[in-house]
Amino acid sequence: MRIYLGGPQSREELEAAVPEVPGRRPGLFVVDLDGAMIGMITLDRRDAERPGHIRPDAGEAELGYVFLPEAWGRGYAAEGCAAALGWFVGALPGEPVVLCTQTANDRSMRLAAKLGFTEVERFEEYGAEQWFGVWSAVTPSG
Repeated sequence: MRIYLGGPQSREELEAAVPEVPGRRPGLFVVDLDGAMIGMITLDRRDAERPGHIRPDAGEAELGYVFLPEAWGRGYAAEGCAAALGWFVGALPGEPVVLCTQTANDRSMRLAAKLGFTEVERFEEYGAEQWFGVWSAVTPSG
C-alpha cells in the first residue's frame, strides 16, 4: 500500500524499481517477520532534479520505507529504520541522511521525529505539502 506514494504498484513496477544490481543505492533492506516480507527500507541517492537538498551537489542519502498495512503501528518501521541508520553510520561515516514525506502522513511524520530527523524545509511536490528533514549520527566527543 502506497497511499502517500502514488498508490499501489504492480509486481512488474516494483521489480523494475528494485533492480538486481543496486548501483548507487547505499542500502536496501527487506524486513521480514517469521520468514515473510512485511516491508522494505531503502537508502537511495536523492535525485538532483527533485526539490529539497542539503548539499549543493545534491545526491544525499535518502531514507525510504514501505510496509504492509498489517505491519503498521507495531514498531517495525521504527526498529528497522533505526537499524538501517545504524548500519549506514558504519558504512558511510559522517554522511547525513535526508527524509521526505507528505505532511498529511501522520505516521511518517511521527517516525521521522522518533528517529531524530530535524526539519529543513517544506515544499509542494506531487500536489501536496512535503516535509524534508535531515538526520546525522550523534558521535560522542572525546
